[in-house]
Amino acid sequence: MFPEKKFDADGVSINYAEGPSSGPPLVLIHGFPGRWQEFQSILPHLMLRWHIYALDLRGQGHSDHVEGQYHSSFYSTDLVFYLQQKITEPFVIFGNSAGGLFALDVASKIPERVRAVILGDSPIDMEWLMDWMTSTDFKAYFTALRSIAAAGHSIPDMINELSAIPVAQGGDVFVRYGDQPGIDQTHLRTLAITLQNMDPDVLEYHAEGRAEEFAKGFDMDRILLDITCPVLLIQANPELGGMMTDHSVKYALARLEHGTHVFIKEAGHDLGMESWQVTPLLRELITFLDSL
Repeated sequence: MFPEKKFDADGVSINYAEGPSSGPPLVLIHGFPGRWQEFQSILPHLMLRWHIYALDLRGQGHSDHVEGQYHSSFYSTDLVFYLQQKITEPFVIFGNSAGGLFALDVASKIPERVRAVILGDSPIDMEWLMDWMTSTDFKAYFTALRSIAAAGHSIPDMINELSAIPVAQGGDVFVRYGDQPGIDQTHLRTLAITLQNMDPDVLEYHAEGRAEEFAKGFDMDRILLDITCPVLLIQANPELGGMMTDHSVKYALARLEHGTHVFIKEAGHDLGMESWQVTPLLRELITFLDSL
């Protein structure tokens, strides 16, 4: 029902899944690290009225590995090329987590092509994001992910390695990644498959704490002011791991011409998609899409 296809984005083969032609185009951009399958729990509902295009970013999923070319600007360039060449009518773009940053960048660069933008708990407070990406805990976590991705182990072995990663929680208290609330074997297996299909160098900037270098040229203030279409900000509960801060919501709404915001109290950063508890998310998505 969602066959995978390839698209040549100026020399980079981009893998994507395309649904049936049930309506206007809706483009889905996964988080980081990720692959298009992270949207599987909501696809059966969205495909009824929308023509779905779900992409793998370069170096992830089944898209090309491109040595040394994983700066944030490359992802936006790939997306703009794909969307201008592949989709001929105005589209809605839903970026989950870090995918939302690239969705915003696309909307600012080709505003005449973008009908609306949806941000799934995206970390759009750039000051907060830079502080987080340069923290010791962040670098240690992504260093571990990079090592696991590079080792070439089996999925069961990768699951064992992932479950043992130490993650800071509550000051000086460390727990194993696999012992955190909401992290089960299904979650770990999904992440293991994602890492198995990913070029480990995708995580280079993150593991080395080169946050400012990774985001160089990404001017959030300019981007938000350049967007003229409706934008929906979906905020997860920070007590459950949500990454869209209250400050960033106020900041974005003050700059967006047509911005709206919803808060999903029941959901963490994955918005319920990993656990398939997607009723609250679908309620907000469908309400917004029906309003366009």
